[in-house]
Amino acid sequence: MAETDKKCLEAKKNHHHVWANYMKRWSPDNKQVYYTTKKNNDIRFDSVKNIAVERDFYQVKPLTPEHVQIIKRWSSKSHKDLHELHMSYLSDYLAMQCLESLYKQGGKKDEIADKMIEAWKCNGVENYHTAHENEVQETLEALANRNLSVLDKDDNMIKFMQFYGQQIARTKNFKDTISNTAANHIKTLTLECWWFISYMFGMNLGRSLYLDRKDDIHCLLLNDTDTPFITSDQPIVNVHQALTNEIKPPKDHECDFYYPISPNVAYMINKSNRFQRGKVQVSVDIVEEMNIEIAKRANFHIIGNSEESLKPYKKFVGSNLKAVKTVHTTPYLHE
Repeated sequence: MAETDKKCLEAKKNHHHVWANYMKRWSPDNKQVYYTTKKNNDIRFDSVKNIAVERDFYQVKPLTPEHVQIIKRWSSKSHKDLHELHMSYLSDYLAMQCLESLYKQGGKKDEIADKMIEAWKCNGVENYHTAHENEVQETLEALANRNLSVLDKDDNMIKFMQFYGQQIARTKNFKDTISNTAANHIKTLTLECWWFISYMFGMNLGRSLYLDRKDDIHCLLLNDTDTPFITSDQPIVNVHQALTNEIKPPKDHECDFYYPISPNVAYMINKSNRFQRGKVQVSVDIVEEMNIEIAKRANFHIIGNSEESLKPYKKFVGSNLKAVKTVHTTPYLHE
C-alpha cells in the first residue's frame, strides 16, 4: 500500500478546537507557548499540540431518527440555501452510516474496510476544519504583517469569514453555550450530534459575517505597546461594551467580535462604532481591556508569548463563563 493511502487510513483521535498553527504566533520557538493549565491555573511552557485539544471531539457518532430531527430543527432556522446545503451534508453522512450498517450485517471482516470506516468517523469533520485553515493561511500571514489589503480580494474575504465563523463555533465554550440554551431532552440530543451541528453553525456564522461585511466595521488593531495581546482556547470573543454578566442574549447590535492574530495584531468585526474601519493603533488600556475579555471567556487556557504576559490575567480566567452560556453570537447565527 502506498504511503499516501496508509495516511488516509490513519484515524486522528486528538482533535484541536483551536488551530495549533494559529497558537504558534505566540511561540518563541515555533513549537511551544506559555499557557495556563486546567488544574491550579499554573503557567506552563509546552507544545501547542497539547493545548485546546480533546479526544474524539469531532468524532462522527451514529445518527438516530431523533438526532436527524434535532439537526433539521436547528437547521430550519438557517437561510433557505444554507438549510439545503446542511441537508445535503446530512444525506452524505446518513448514506455512509447506511453503508457501514450493510457492511456489518454482511458478517465478513475486512481490515482495510474497518480502517476506512474508523478514519471516516475520526477524520471527517477534522478534515473540514483543516481545509478552512489551509485556505486562510496566507491571509492570516498577511494580516499578521499588517497587510489589510489582502481582504480586498473577495475570494480571500469569503474564505476568511468562513474560517472566522468556524473558529467561533468549533470551540468547547460555544458547545456549552448552545447546549445550555436548550431544554434537557433537546440538549442531550444536540450534544450527541454536536460533531455535525457545530460545523453547521459555523457555516451560518461565516455566511452572515460575509454578507454583513459592508454594514459591520472591519478593522485591524495594531499593538505597538509593551503589553502583548494574549489569546485563549476561545480565541474569538464578543467584547461589545453593552454586554454584562447578566444571563441574556445580546441585542442585534451588541456584537463586536475580537480575534487576536498575534501578540501585536488583532482583527475586529464591530457592529458598534467603537473603532474606525481599517487600521487602528491601540493604547495599552485597550490592549489590557481586550486581554481581560479574552481571559474572562477562556475555558481553561490563556496563551501568551511569555510567562509575564499571562500573570496579570490569570485571576480572570473563566470568570465570565456563566455569562458565556448565553448566545453571544445571536445577531449572526440564524440569518
